[in-house]
Amino acid sequence: MGTFRITVEIGDQNAQNFQEVVALVDTGATFTKVPRPVLEALEVPADRTYTALLADGRRVPRELGWATIRLEGQQFPTPVAFGEEEEPTLLGAMALEHALLAVDPHGQRLMPVDALEMTNFDEKDLRLSLAETARRPL
Repeated sequence: MGTFRITVEIGDQNAQNFQEVVALVDTGATFTKVPRPVLEALEVPADRTYTALLADGRRVPRELGWATIRLEGQQFPTPVAFGEEEEPTLLGAMALEHALLAVDPHGQRLMPVDALEMTNFDEKDLRLSLAETARRPL
């Protein structure tokens, strides 16, 4: 499967200031990753740290914050990882799912998809499930 890049806009939390970036579409990445200097220039604050598992098996600490993204005619908040200056911008799975976009690797494009709700409970099934849960010891 091939990889491809698209142009997106990353903005501050208030959606006032944006910077255009070219991002590698990476469905294997949980979060969108943007080089730290871009996020700092937009005054995007980091609000937590997490550990990222890299493709080569290494684990690295990353800071995470919230930014606004403009993607395929949509604008929405998304978590963004603070990457190193030399690292590429990645468009991760959470942003793609939030935008209801799937990857067409052959056409090297993003395609709209339907949101999924795969649970099909009727009211009787739901009552049974709740009753079973209530009987379980703590």
